[in-house]
Amino acid sequence: MPRYRYRCSACGKIQTLQHLSAEKVTDCEKCDTVDTMVKLLSRFTTTPKTTLQKKTGQVTEEFITDAREELKQQKRSLKENA
Repeated sequence: MPRYRYRCSACGKIQTLQHLSAEKVTDCEKCDTVDTMVKLLSRFTTTPKTTLQKKTGQVTEEFITDAREELKQQKRSLKENA
């Protein structure tokens, strides 16, 4: 369910509320006033630039390399404990 931020024009409190986009929030739960809630513009989050700079093939190659090393360590551990 989407989250929306509202500010009460009477008490000034900012609230984050979850509701469907078709629903309207008009009353402040904090100060019990009617028709005082103002919907605030939402902020979007983005992926950090460092993540975007890597290509898909590079990420996959790093994963495979790490997985191979982990398997080697597990094999060594099994041989030592056998």
